[in-house]
Amino acid sequence: MRTTPPKPTPVPPASVMPATIPPQSAPPQSVKPGSVASRPVAPAPPPVPFAAAPAPADSHGDLLAALRKRVFTGRVAELRLLRELLLSDRHGCFVVWLHGMGGVGKTTLLRRFADEAEAHGRTARSIDMRGTDPTPEAFLAALEAQGPPSEAHVLLIDSAESLGPLEQWLRDEFLPRMPAHVLLVIGGRRPPSAEWRTDAQWWHALRSMELDGMDDAEAAQLLRNRDVDEAAVPELVRAAHGLPLALALFADACERAPHPDGPYPGCELSDSPDLVRELLRLLLRESPTPDRSDALHVLALARVTTEELVRHALEIPAAEARTLCAWLSCQSFVHTTADGLVPHELVREALLADLRWRGLETYERLFRRLHAHLAERLAERGGGRWAFGAGLAYLGRANRIAREAADWQGADRLQLRTARPADLAAVLAAVEREHGGAAALLAQQWWDQQPGAFTVAENGRRGFVGALVAPCLEAGSTGLPDDPVAHAALEHAAGRSPLRRSERLLLARWSTGSAVAAGYALTTLWATTPGLAMSWTCTAPEQRALATLLELYGQQRTAPLDGPDGCPAAPYVQDWRSATFDRWAEALRTRLLADDPAALPAPATAATAPPMPWPEFAEAVKHAYRSALDPRQLAESALLGTRLVAPGADAAALRTALTETVAQLRALPGQRQLADVLEITYLSGPRSQQAAASRAALSFSTYRRRLAAALTRAAELLRERELYGSVTR
Repeated sequence: MRTTPPKPTPVPPASVMPATIPPQSAPPQSVKPGSVASRPVAPAPPPVPFAAAPAPADSHGDLLAALRKRVFTGRVAELRLLRELLLSDRHGCFVVWLHGMGGVGKTTLLRRFADEAEAHGRTARSIDMRGTDPTPEAFLAALEAQGPPSEAHVLLIDSAESLGPLEQWLRDEFLPRMPAHVLLVIGGRRPPSAEWRTDAQWWHALRSMELDGMDDAEAAQLLRNRDVDEAAVPELVRAAHGLPLALALFADACERAPHPDGPYPGCELSDSPDLVRELLRLLLRESPTPDRSDALHVLALARVTTEELVRHALEIPAAEARTLCAWLSCQSFVHTTADGLVPHELVREALLADLRWRGLETYERLFRRLHAHLAERLAERGGGRWAFGAGLAYLGRANRIAREAADWQGADRLQLRTARPADLAAVLAAVEREHGGAAALLAQQWWDQQPGAFTVAENGRRGFVGALVAPCLEAGSTGLPDDPVAHAALEHAAGRSPLRRSERLLLARWSTGSAVAAGYALTTLWATTPGLAMSWTCTAPEQRALATLLELYGQQRTAPLDGPDGCPAAPYVQDWRSATFDRWAEALRTRLLADDPAALPAPATAATAPPMPWPEFAEAVKHAYRSALDPRQLAESALLGTRLVAPGADAAALRTALTETVAQLRALPGQRQLADVLEITYLSGPRSQQAAASRAALSFSTYRRRLAAALTRAAELLRERELYGSVTR
């Protein structure tokens, strides 16, 4: 015979709740995990202890309740509040609405609370709207089938997102007629509707609590409660991103297919197709139409999804994109931010795995469209450049090399902006912490000269998480801080390809925080810095993740340099005159779609590109023009080894380049006389310089000055032709 624990002190008698609750003056409160409502709650009486010895289980239900109690983990704050409302004077609060994404543990919490209520002598009734029609008749029938409703102390409603029109009936008719001692606890994927939150009579009667994922300690305990191998726990905790449903599926997969040597099922969703399908089925609760599936895959690929991205990625009209985004925003695993829609991280991983299984052709098509659109928008240099730059760089996480090199967890929450004076202390502290005191002093000097060169990264409520210090340098700059790396960068540019008057060198001198944030900032600055001709990005020896990303981006290594405090800096160089941003982005798309590291060529070193320093190049141009009419001498020109001509080209090809450059010079405003001097002197027949000066109608001294200027200008045009690669080797 089943023994019953002694009943606790009965709840004080309560009359039937009036149909209208008196208006209150305070707004409704939304309680986050880890906190209870700010409104004072009367101290709860000491909890009624459970029976000293467990009651003998005389039904499967009793056994299941005992198992639920044994494996239940976490939700301390939520259970504390529910116990207070169950066992103490509620001061008018009789509805608790628990909401959160699918799989976050709402049903488990409701069952645990029902068990606790029964253990404390309170009668609990439960209704799951997934199996109940959303009509008053069906709802009342399901409730009465469990006994007289008036005898219930706790009424639990699960799957509240299926209430539909019944939610209004519940609020306006059912609840006002229930006895005052009844506590209603509702669990759903969405928060209560605005009618609950804006009607003054519900301000104190309703508590809304959002359930977040488990922290790492709770997630690990849940796995241990399921007897998961201890060696697998850390990897599975990280893979689950705090979602109890995923933890349960991972534990089940480990039990069915143990891997004593790892990897464990769930650690790599791409290796667990059955697990991913089950996870998505439970989260979606529907079979999406093809267009909705495509929208879900855009959501998975993009850092933040907007109507604009959906429209371009799927090539559909704006109205269809708006409809699909409205559907996405209603999914419990999608968070709406100021920038757009962001999915839960685990769901993103599952959708990406699902997209790859559906066919690489679909995956690559969506990836290329998204990448091309973001690169185009970023290159426009319009508003929202930081968001477009972050979105473009974020797509790189789909590549295995990038994914394994850097920590992308939470990368969709990173926000970039230009630093403000209030950020300086945090930036300098981060530079000193990661690069040393001398670097921080030098960074202060750069701030005094170029405060706009400082970019900060923030992560929601965590605030400042990193910075990039990237001043711009120009040829002949004076008054620069005494930074040996800056001077080396300018000397390198002068020796390889001098900066013209309107050109700039972007020196990414220090970065702090995550490599991902640095990648966001660099991608943005490479596309939007006016007059960008060359970039230098410095990495410290311990910044291996950033170095890997830069190599993936095709940046060219140079020899390490010593910084002001003796710490080595390993710069990566890119000449943007030889590969404009749009061409770089196009090449990067191909690299990102290649997951095999062996398939990627080793990054070139700056020592081999371009192959000829500028002074030697300019001298070679002079000799080439002097030999333009002599094929044998021209065939010995050093310019035949540059990218001015195709590999193996002969003197004729080089002479064509020289002739075309004269024509190009003639077309430039104010340069016609220089072109004529070159034409008369070297291309229209052999003659002495005196004869050339006479034919050009110039004094000999003026002619010599014009000829020197013409050769220099022609060399600059030929250098541009080589760098921009119209003819490549």
